[in-house]
Amino acid sequence: MNKAKIASIYKKLISEKRRRKTTGPKGRTLALQAASDRGRLLFSASFRRLQLKTQAFPQESNAAVRTRLTHSLEVASVGTYIAEGVAQRLLADGLLGRLNDPKSHNSANALITFVEVACLMHDLGNPPFGHFGEESIREWFSSRQYQFKSRLNDDELFDHLFKDFLYFDGNPQGFRMATRLQWVGDEFGYNLTLTQLAATLKYPWTPDKVGEKKDGSRIKKAGVFFSEADILTEVQRGLSLNPEARHPLTYLMEAADDISYCLSDIEDALEKRIIRNDDVIKALREALSKVGSRQAKAMLGAIPQAGKVGDDSGWFVRFRTTTTNELVKRACELYGTHHDDILRGEYFQLFERSRAANALLEVVRQFSNDHLYTCSVVRERELVGFQVVSGILDKFSLLLDLSTYDAVALLCQDSPGKVNGAALACTLKSLLPKKHLKVYQHEVKRLKTLDLSREKLDVLEWAARAHLIVDYLAGMTDEFSIIMYRRFYGGGAHQL
Repeated sequence: MNKAKIASIYKKLISEKRRRKTTGPKGRTLALQAASDRGRLLFSASFRRLQLKTQAFPQESNAAVRTRLTHSLEVASVGTYIAEGVAQRLLADGLLGRLNDPKSHNSANALITFVEVACLMHDLGNPPFGHFGEESIREWFSSRQYQFKSRLNDDELFDHLFKDFLYFDGNPQGFRMATRLQWVGDEFGYNLTLTQLAATLKYPWTPDKVGEKKDGSRIKKAGVFFSEADILTEVQRGLSLNPEARHPLTYLMEAADDISYCLSDIEDALEKRIIRNDDVIKALREALSKVGSRQAKAMLGAIPQAGKVGDDSGWFVRFRTTTTNELVKRACELYGTHHDDILRGEYFQLFERSRAANALLEVVRQFSNDHLYTCSVVRERELVGFQVVSGILDKFSLLLDLSTYDAVALLCQDSPGKVNGAALACTLKSLLPKKHLKVYQHEVKRLKTLDLSREKLDVLEWAARAHLIVDYLAGMTDEFSIIMYRRFYGGGAHQL
């Protein structure tokens, strides 16, 4: 593609368009629109809650161990570092427009901010207890699929929509939070720019694609629930993105996360004395010596000899910094090398296109898998997470067992009638956040305007109700979910 063609593509992809017109000051530049996205996120309760969600290890009273919030801030720092390098290259090559045009520099500044905010948002939808919380939600719904299905009369539609829960993940939940759940007067959530929404989507498709192959890779996750499929289509059309095509900035956000998460987990494990300096040093030196690339040599140069550091893990800061610098530089190079594939939105990760960089990351990942994620501290936390997540869902299952008529009466009209468990149903409803209830009520109102059979309406309402409950659970912090469990079970989890 020639420069003019590429510049026209970026002009469409880096845009100030929103799903609803902004109520902010008129005449803002594209860079200020991107900065507005950052503010909408930073000042939200959902973002603040990340400070009390576990990253890998239980939080410490001295706050030295990372939370989802501090991890997200670090990923954003690395993502900004990568985006600045890419933006400079795009500017220099005239791919964002003429170099002497202020609009080109404005687009470059917006690009950097969009990547930063995508990094800040990348864990927004994670439930309490992280990935194990996700798995607990999936298992709970999977074990009850036929129980819920037996109460409804459109098996095909139910099985289709139920995949939102069989494949539950923090990625589509984060998209749902950004586009629906931050109810401030209407149904548009944060009302972020379309560019910002697209940049957060590692997996721009719905759960029906899980298991299929795309661009030579097996799809393992969805990035959007069926409940937000229409919003995904709106974003793609608004930016002239092909269906299932990734946005170019997604590759940069993903690379920043790849660089950050394993390194930070090792540093936290050293802080908690789960692993010893010498064990990390020996394992990394042995594995990196087999890679043989320039980057591996630089990383080896930042690792001391075993037996030289004692209990002081300060050496790891130098190793982390060196590794980050080397991989950031490589990410920028890979973005340029595979630019055409990126503009086509192909499904791959940047570091997959570099044997050396992928090998370096695999060394760190393998050490973490072997020594960190299987340790007793993590396993014990997983047991707590499974018990708490499953226990909370067990209590709220009463609401999922209601008929459509009774559920709408309770959740929309505050009239439980004479259903079984009416008293508890009212109590459960009182716990649900008002903004989440508004999202459910808005969806029920929308469904009633459609020409639907009774059977289809029942299934669609039930799916909206199930999302309502999962929305509440996914928004909880780790400790708040434990508190709720104790309330439900009369202190039975006081040892958690």
